Amino acid sequence: MDLDAEEYDYKLALAQRLKNTRDAYMAGDSGWFEMLRKDISSSNLMNQYFMMRLVDLGRTRPEDLRKVIDVLWVGEPDVEKIDVFTEQLRPFNPEQFSVGGIVGFASILLLGRDPHIFPPYRARAVKKFLKIVDWEDRGANGTPAERYQLLLDALDEMVRLAPAHDITLRDRLDAQGLLWTVINVDPTDEWSPEQTAGLRQWRGDKELTPEVDLSVPAATCAPALEAVARRIIEAGFRSGLSPIDGATSTWTAENAQDLETRGDLDVGTGTFMAKFERQLKGASRGTILLAAELAYLQVLPLSNVGPVTKVARINKILSWIEDGQVSLPPELREGLETPGAFNGGVGFNIQVAEHMKWLCRLVTYVATQPMSRIDAGLSDPWTFRAITQSVPDDRQTIRYSVDYLAWPGHLPPVVKNDHRIEIWKAFAGIIGGTTGRNVNDGPAIAKDLHGIRLVQQGNTNQFVEWYREPYLSQWRTESEDSGQRAWLVRQSQAGTAMLHPWLEDGFVSTPAQHLGSPAAGSKLNQVQAAVNKGYQHIEYSERKLRATEYHRFLSVMKVDDFVLTAFEDGLYLGVVTGEAHYVEDASSRLRRAVAWQKAPISNEDVPAPLPRLLAEQGSVVDLTEALSIITAWYGSEADPDEETEDAAPTPQIAVVPQLRKATPELARKLNVGQEHLQEVIRLLQTRQQIVFYGPPGTGKTYLGTAIAKFLAGEEHADHVKTVQFHPSYAYEDFFEGYRPAKSQDGNVGFSLEAGPLRRIADEAASEGNRDKPYFLIIDEMNRGNLAKIFGELYYLLEYRNEGINLQYNPEKIFALPPNLFIIGTMNTSDRSIAMVDAAIRRRFAFVELHPQEGMISGLLERFLTANGKPSLRADLLNALNNEIEDTNRDLMIGPSYFMKPHAGTDQGLEEIWKYELLPLLEEQYFGRLKRNQVREKFGLAAMRRKAASAVGPVDPSPESAEQVLDADGAELLEQLLTDSEDTST
Repeated sequence: MDLDAEEYDYKLALAQRLKNTRDAYMAGDSGWFEMLRKDISSSNLMNQYFMMRLVDLGRTRPEDLRKVIDVLWVGEPDVEKIDVFTEQLRPFNPEQFSVGGIVGFASILLLGRDPHIFPPYRARAVKKFLKIVDWEDRGANGTPAERYQLLLDALDEMVRLAPAHDITLRDRLDAQGLLWTVINVDPTDEWSPEQTAGLRQWRGDKELTPEVDLSVPAATCAPALEAVARRIIEAGFRSGLSPIDGATSTWTAENAQDLETRGDLDVGTGTFMAKFERQLKGASRGTILLAAELAYLQVLPLSNVGPVTKVARINKILSWIEDGQVSLPPELREGLETPGAFNGGVGFNIQVAEHMKWLCRLVTYVATQPMSRIDAGLSDPWTFRAITQSVPDDRQTIRYSVDYLAWPGHLPPVVKNDHRIEIWKAFAGIIGGTTGRNVNDGPAIAKDLHGIRLVQQGNTNQFVEWYREPYLSQWRTESEDSGQRAWLVRQSQAGTAMLHPWLEDGFVSTPAQHLGSPAAGSKLNQVQAAVNKGYQHIEYSERKLRATEYHRFLSVMKVDDFVLTAFEDGLYLGVVTGEAHYVEDASSRLRRAVAWQKAPISNEDVPAPLPRLLAEQGSVVDLTEALSIITAWYGSEADPDEETEDAAPTPQIAVVPQLRKATPELARKLNVGQEHLQEVIRLLQTRQQIVFYGPPGTGKTYLGTAIAKFLAGEEHADHVKTVQFHPSYAYEDFFEGYRPAKSQDGNVGFSLEAGPLRRIADEAASEGNRDKPYFLIIDEMNRGNLAKIFGELYYLLEYRNEGINLQYNPEKIFALPPNLFIIGTMNTSDRSIAMVDAAIRRRFAFVELHPQEGMISGLLERFLTANGKPSLRADLLNALNNEIEDTNRDLMIGPSYFMKPHAGTDQGLEEIWKYELLPLLEEQYFGRLKRNQVREKFGLAAMRRKAASAVGPVDPSPESAEQVLDADGAELLEQLLTDSEDTST
């Protein structure tokens, strides 16, 4: 086996997550415990009972637990501290917090400090190993710190001895992985019987048998539902009268074969129930009653189908009986109205026809069995399970459902096979280990699951719900948490059209002629190794793409995922119903069972982002970005008279969202006319990309940000991001590129990191956000090398509905989501927009912000009036810009310089002129005017004189002359006031 993949890399990844959690812990993050819980739950390193009590403690008394964890996470890590750690933790629950469990927990915390020095500790495995190597008398039962130190000493000894046996062990973590593998992993079929026996004898293995009585039933989840199901099953198995009408024998081979034959007919279009009605037209009373009973069993346990729908479905079938009206008896109706036992998901619902056919085969098979076997099946759950497993053309989900309904105390309501296996693997330790040899040993797994359930239940007599905490996080893998996905699998593969075999035989496939046989669930590096070995005749880039596709098909794709394929002008939709497996067929060797909808969906005018996703390269493409659209397509095939509890949500189509209209409040806040603001919003709505350009101080960034935040809404302030361009800014900074990064082994490498545009685009395109506007503010846009920064993204700025391959991720197609708006700013004093790349000018709408024209003309006057201030600052600005206008209008000064609080004082005006305006003007007039000429022409005193001559008498009442004028200005004002008085007189 691959120890790196199975042990070393897995623990290094866990250590990195623990390190991140510790960083949050040290920073005072209140969510530290939930992060720690998820870290530990993602592994199988802790006893589930210990974990349950730890979760209780962490959620009810987090500060108390924090004080304990401080012992190992604050200060330098030290094995000796485990004794103090144990003394502080154990009193919280002396029964469940065993010393071995506490040492294991301590080792996990230390793993996050340094995994190469502090590997994980598992009490049972360590004791077994120490006993095998005769080290158990060296401290195996000593203090907690001594127990862990003894493991470290043993691992050091393994590292020392390994070279003599041609074994490479890098460190303690490597040695711990080998120790665990040798102690726990069974030999493969490649081992000879003698070698296997030798290993088992050396390890001291014994037959693993559950230390529980498997004949004892466990607590069940829905007794009323289960009782009525058992009644139908038992009547059918014993060839009794129908529980529905009490007069007809329904479970006969003739009725079942008639029903199955009718079900094979694809009669017209429409929903399952519509077709079913046409298929059963003219059928006998017995056949229709059997159909109702089997449909009853199929829908009864589902929690994702409402009771009204369940009752309506069965009554509708009964209404097709022509020789007398039949209705559901009250007790059967009550069973359907009882809350269901499990969520069947979309796969269970879409396979109704296949389930009905399997149930027909079950009836036929039961009818051929001797009564002695039928009696045994109704009195023993394992015999019953053997009967259902013997039905030809197995359908696991419906079989597991029927097993549960017949024997709910022994066979659990878990109908997904991968879930059963994960639960089995996660909890087998509590019954002493697995009794089954591998994941295909269904009978042994079923018995193990029952034993696990009994142990978990204990003396509580409470139903063990594996889909809830504290159990769920113990077995469900990270890939399961990703939820339902959608996939495009191209039906034309290696020159062969596969659509018709797929639809007729109910599967999806990929050729995989030279792949070898990596198991379902294999990791990417394992699949890559198989591809490298089998496909040496193709280029490395193609091998990498093949490995990604096969890994998706084998391990990422799950039961209940949607699968889509295109043929001519139609799209065919199905739901994955089985695990990946290999068959002897060169054109379709790697397969998964799929329940297909036979009617195609027109691929004309499909909503975004599907056109882009369907254009991506490869045979297996992830369509999850369009999941809501695909889910709605599946939902559109449902019976309009039926509703499921988890009905498909309304698809969130990727469109340009309707932006809010400018309000009087916004206009007052920004001191800009409402009509001007609305014009900008209209431009954003139609163009999606605008640039505010103008001289310095015109409020380009302020206005752009304020408008964006208004349009995003106060509750979505995080939907507005800002980035600033500069001469050294590049594509790698703006979109994505490789950056230095420290790897898990401490070496420095490079990783592909997203830039601000990639991050906000991904967020805007994610499910749940597509109807909300997002804004990217690009400040100082013309200071960067735009062609270098945007690269191939130029294309996307013009063609928002299309995608392109990326330079650092060529197998992925990227598109700018339509709900992402871009607002740029350009300072015309830095660089005239006439010099801007013509491609950018064509892709953006340019909005000028000029002090004397358009939307900000008179802005300073409006600001001063709104705040009850005199117009002096506006007069000075107008005077300054009138003086500049003669030489260059792009050098005019914007009003923002004068809107700062200190601009209302004499000292403030002096500082603004001295430190902001005059240096700027000296730079702009360099080579044309000398420094003293600039100061004479544009100085504050000169502007005051021009302002005074332009406005006439000045009313100084709001602000005193001493506050706003210097000595020269005060003298001028006194003269003006004298002239005014003389004129008045």
